[in-house]
Amino acid sequence: MTTKEKIMAATKQLVASQPFNNITVTTIMTVTGMRRQSFYDHFRDKYDVLAAIYSTEVKRAVRYCGNYRFWPQTLLSMLQYFDDNRYFYQHVLKLDVQNAPEEVIKAHLRSMVGSIFKSLGDYEKVSIDSDYCSFLQGTLGAALYHSLKKWLYESNAVSLQTEYQFLKYYLEDGINGFLLRTRRLSPSIQQNEIA
Repeated sequence: MTTKEKIMAATKQLVASQPFNNITVTTIMTVTGMRRQSFYDHFRDKYDVLAAIYSTEVKRAVRYCGNYRFWPQTLLSMLQYFDDNRYFYQHVLKLDVQNAPEEVIKAHLRSMVGSIFKSLGDYEKVSIDSDYCSFLQGTLGAALYHSLKKWLYESNAVSLQTEYQFLKYYLEDGINGFLLRTRRLSPSIQQNEIA
């Protein structure tokens, strides 16, 4: 295990046992058994560690992140990752500070949605306007984040499989609606749409 990985593991361990506000760089480095300065060779602050944990672990968990053909597997893998790390993220997503990892997660979800829709355009041979793609990234990314966070915090949350089905249907309906509008509707029907 590298120094960076040891710092990430120690931080994750500490988050499970105490409030994040009580965790300091010194606390983290005491758990690793390394000197405090080694921390700054890899991270700016303790919030940077949380962002690295998410980025590193989600990359391993969600292999086909930007590929349209595999988006259902990507969604299931992502939900499985959050379910496996539920307690950790219940603590991490409560943080309301400037460097909180919430923005890293939201940015990842926006990027994932954008990549999937760009891949969809290539695969289905349809053109996606870049402004509309940006809109989809923001809107769907925010919806995914909100739904995920709600699911993580609910005491009587639906099962992983049910949450997956709900999100899959939501995204599928959007993708199928987009494909219907761009490829399968005749021009006369498009002109008669209700404003």
